[in-house]
Amino acid sequence: MTTVDTTAPTAMTFNSLVQDIKDYLERGSVTDERVLRQIPRIINRTERSLADRLKIQGYQYVLTSATTAGQPVIAKPDGWRNTVSINIGTGAGSNTRKTLRARSYEYLRSVYPNDTQLGAPVFYADYDQQHWIIGPSPAANYPFEALVWRLPDLLGQTNQQNYLTQYVPNLLLWSVLTGMEPFLRNDSRMPLWKALCDDEFKAVNAQEDRKSTRLNSSH
Repeated sequence: MTTVDTTAPTAMTFNSLVQDIKDYLERGSVTDERVLRQIPRIINRTERSLADRLKIQGYQYVLTSATTAGQPVIAKPDGWRNTVSINIGTGAGSNTRKTLRARSYEYLRSVYPNDTQLGAPVFYADYDQQHWIIGPSPAANYPFEALVWRLPDLLGQTNQQNYLTQYVPNLLLWSVLTGMEPFLRNDSRMPLWKALCDDEFKAVNAQEDRKSTRLNSSH
């Protein structure tokens, strides 16, 4: 018989989340293959949904790199969702930071239609889901920082923890259970998971609001 230490602190992992879901639903045993197969898929779909709905610090990511002289296209980081800001280093030692201004692709192309026109970049635009375009084309290898909203690495057997499991495990658990019920066609449990999920959303958003208030009121 396996002895479980109930006094030790526990942390959520992908494996423990899967087990919690099976325990709460009382489904997903080895003979319940249909449900067992869906649990990891619904976990990952929930992670993507939370990345779209939440604007919290854990989803922010700083990409640091350098432009390539003469190349106006820059690769976005994996999991990019949206851009907060981009700045480049200019001046002596490239230590003076200059924030690029966001513009539409059409506007940028109208101002800088010729990629061979070189200079210190002024604008950036979304080129596609994987790339930005800047204008004018960089005259040098300027260091740059891009602050973005990014999907954290998804949970799985080879990635047991991420921001959600470490900092908002209850929100993840209730959200996954809410997502499981339509698959199970168990409408009677939906209001319970939805209410718990909504309470966690309010708590997380309130915490982020307090952070913003402190930052905006500091001198």
